[in-house]
Amino acid sequence: MKRSTVRTLTKIGMVGSMAVLVLPQFHQRSSGGGRGRSRGPDWHTLAGLALVGFSVWHYNCYQPPVWTLDRSEQR
Repeated sequence: MKRSTVRTLTKIGMVGSMAVLVLPQFHQRSSGGGRGRSRGPDWHTLAGLALVGFSVWHYNCYQPPVWTLDRSEQR
């Protein structure tokens, strides 16, 4: 897969997981919230973990592997 495609996929994943992370809060506010435990917090936790995973993947897409650096670049 092309590097630009991988970078695009990671950005899409980050935006999607951030949307799932934020949207349940808006739903909770509009519906009165606080009336018993809903499935919202479970989605919120999973979306937060997905966002962290996509962020690490995105970071690694822009960093060259250590074994490809010249000795002059490692100093």
